[in-house]
Amino acid sequence: MLIGSERIDLGLTLIDSAQCFRWTQEGDSFGAVVDRNAIWLTETLDGVNAEGGTYTFLRDYLDLNRDYVKIAREYAHIPIVRSAIETYPGLRVMNQPTWETLVSFILSANNNVSRIRKLCHALQTALGERFDTPRGPLYAMPDPERIANCSEESLRNLGVGYRAPYLIQTARRVADGFPLAELSDMEYAEAHEKLVELPGVGDKVADCVLLFGCRHSEALPVDVWMARLIADWLGESEANRARLARRAREILGKNAGIAQQFLFHAARMGEIS
Repeated sequence: MLIGSERIDLGLTLIDSAQCFRWTQEGDSFGAVVDRNAIWLTETLDGVNAEGGTYTFLRDYLDLNRDYVKIAREYAHIPIVRSAIETYPGLRVMNQPTWETLVSFILSANNNVSRIRKLCHALQTALGERFDTPRGPLYAMPDPERIANCSEESLRNLGVGYRAPYLIQTARRVADGFPLAELSDMEYAEAHEKLVELPGVGDKVADCVLLFGCRHSEALPVDVWMARLIADWLGESEANRARLARRAREILGKNAGIAQQFLFHAARMGEIS
């Protein structure tokens, strides 16, 4: 199934840009279970070919319907942002299922990308549903009820460390009715305030979940790379990340989170400083 001919770099978007940690690569194809769909994606001369999933779901998931050239033009007055977007024309900011995004970013706390990927894989293979595909097995992120019934010891044995109680407590909150599905319909500030009620969810994790899993394109996660970049840009201290995020959102507007993802990757790659 050809899902589109828009410019996209699957390796960059799915793996290297640190917005998703659940995809695996086999040759020139990328596989994962997303929202209970076992999917393989391959770049071809005609565009992106998909095995599994549906046309509408995958175009939305990969954000193929958004005009990134238009967004770059919106930031013509901010050269560093425009340049970052134009440097990575194949990067897309994904629309991931909220629960899968929440678990991934709780695991991301004080971790590097390689380690987060390993933890997601360990959690999925131990507790998630297995989907057999012609290219090999793929595993789903375990649902809230499954994690909620785990012991701390069993999760620590998977390598998650001190994050074990956060995962269990948050899973129990979600299983008991925390309005995860409603976050995308809330105003950004309300959704952020609600998310940080969950164990293991601070400002940065909340903004990652809101940006990558709830369609709040103004959500702007501030990690060490972005803190350094924004502080230098605004002439402020790196210490108050909440203030840096607020100031950057005021300047960058409704697509602040989209701009952030390009700035973040460009900073990590040494393209800007």
